[in-house]
Amino acid sequence: MSIANEPEARVRELKAIHEIMNLVADYAFAADTRQTDMYVDLFTEDGVIDVRPYGERIVGREAIRRFREQSPDKVASSVHYLHNPHIVVDGDTARGRFYWLAALHWVATDEAVWSSGYYQDEFVKTNEGWKIKKKVMTWFFRTPYDKGWVKEKIMGGEKSRDDCE
Repeated sequence: MSIANEPEARVRELKAIHEIMNLVADYAFAADTRQTDMYVDLFTEDGVIDVRPYGERIVGREAIRRFREQSPDKVASSVHYLHNPHIVVDGDTARGRFYWLAALHWVATDEAVWSSGYYQDEFVKTNEGWKIKKKVMTWFFRTPYDKGWVKEKIMGGEKSRDDCE
């Protein structure tokens, strides 16, 4: 629901939504092209990534940097497709939800893997522009490419935003 009734306020809201969509696109690009500095800079200093149950809750830019630097040990390559954006702006903060489908090379099993789910994000506008304050991942499935999600669905578990605090 938009809080902007005046034309100028609506333009500010739409501009914020556009900037946040670009921020999220940069997130996927930085992850897929292994640009760690770019990836880390997308987050606030106290930013959070919650990748449970396949990982942990990562807090702060330095921890996020270590997470990205260790990522090739788990995922040799990735291509993220982000879609169905839903963004609600409230002044200098916003919440968003984005679905993902990712093609991955899973190191542990040396196989191609599909991963799908959605991000629940919190954003904050800083002096450097919009940043990710919190990113919570919820999986629909992770499954080997050659078996597909019908024959071998490895569920990520259900969790709500409240479970990820």
